[in-house]
Amino acid sequence: MDRPRGVPAAFDVRTLVFLLRPENPPDLAEETLADLQRRHLAYGADLAARGITAANGPMRQQTDERLRGMSVYTVGVEEALATAREDPMVRAGWLTVEAARWCVAEGRIAFPQYPRPVGEVVPFEELDD
Repeated sequence: MDRPRGVPAAFDVRTLVFLLRPENPPDLAEETLADLQRRHLAYGADLAARGITAANGPMRQQTDERLRGMSVYTVGVEEALATAREDPMVRAGWLTVEAARWCVAEGRIAFPQYPRPVGEVVPFEELDD
């Protein structure tokens, strides 16, 4: 990924992609949503396995209920957005995406690989308050 102009070498640069619930999402049946969720998780796991994302996950206790999740991409903004727009939930109109480059002091944040998908380590249901 190209370094943004003016960002010192002392910064690691990643792309953040935010998943948001649109103002008027489509009315989808529960079984359709369940299928989309399975496909969404599989898509995210594939991106991680290919090194396109370093981390991703749902939002909890957010101050803006539209925020549903976030991914840390290892590619530039344009590629990250194009990739995120292929997510089954986004294609169905259930989620939308926004992106920004994130510059963080070099070495301050690491994303070690999990031996298996996080959903197998921490069940999604346990993340609820």
